Amino acid sequence: MYHKKTLWLTMLVALVMLLALPVLSACGSEPAEPTTPTTPVTPPAAEKSEFDVVQAAADAYMSSGSKWNIKTGDLYLLLNDDDAANDPYVISARKPEHYALGHVPGATNIGWGDLFKAETLSTIPGEGVVIYCYTGHTASHATAVLGTLGVEVLNMKHGMSDWTQNVEVAPFRFDPATARMDYAVETAANAATETFDFPVLDNTASSDDRDILLAAAASYAKPRNIAAKDLYTLLNDEDKGNDPFIVSIRTAEAYAKGHVPGAINIGFTQIAKKENLAKLPTDRPIVIYCYTGHTGSQATALLNLLGYDATNLKFGMTSWTMDTEVAPGAFDNAKGNDFAYVTGTSPK
Repeated sequence: MYHKKTLWLTMLVALVMLLALPVLSACGSEPAEPTTPTTPVTPPAAEKSEFDVVQAAADAYMSSGSKWNIKTGDLYLLLNDDDAANDPYVISARKPEHYALGHVPGATNIGWGDLFKAETLSTIPGEGVVIYCYTGHTASHATAVLGTLGVEVLNMKHGMSDWTQNVEVAPFRFDPATARMDYAVETAANAATETFDFPVLDNTASSDDRDILLAAAASYAKPRNIAAKDLYTLLNDEDKGNDPFIVSIRTAEAYAKGHVPGAINIGFTQIAKKENLAKLPTDRPIVIYCYTGHTGSQATALLNLLGYDATNLKFGMTSWTMDTEVAPGAFDNAKGNDFAYVTGTSPK
């Protein structure tokens, strides 16, 4: 009796499961709810800062491999080879009164205060430009700024001092008797042991790259230079709080022969790269120097565009030491040119 009852229950359970199987099968084969494909979300590109825009333009100019200076004699040949097609557009960046006393034939007088205005830049060709001043310093500052703005421009090396022997027409020239010191140099290398945040530029409300570059140029009020004796005084007045951060932009070989005490070395073409800018303090004055003041002026100008407090050592290493092995290339008045110049306020 018990066996029959158990058998009957087993058969009943099997029957229930058999009847439920179609229902379970139908549920298992029911299609899934359709899903809406999702599109990956691309994060918005980081907005470029003013510093980023100026740094990219400055580095592109510095590392372009182009020339930055033209010898006075080479400019004279271009202007007098009977081929007007290769004549550069010449700018005198000197004061109007000195321009009137004598200027390179054909040169247009544009002072620093007007040079980087949009209306002035519209009159300057994009290439084939030569700019000059008194000794090459102001024009070198201007060359770097114009180059960052996209103008293909060269500085006339040593300025009007190398165009004419007339000291009234070309004053402020390099005089070894007064401009060349004989201060100590060191040969041991100095390493940049700290890194710093970049300056924050806030010159314009525009996000246009050209506007940002023009605003940066306008922010650099005038070229900045320091005499060797003034730098020496700062470094030796027992007040370490006013010591500037010094950078030699000469070659590593020239740096090793002798440099201003405490100076680090960053090559000229590398000065605007971010990894090197990170070595420069933003809360301390910086003095840049080269050989004679020309490339030092260019690096100084670009650092000021980038928001640094930078000054160029006037006449470069030739003003710091009389050692011609350490500081070759000083301007020699006796070997300067004596080319014809034009007087008056007209470029012709």
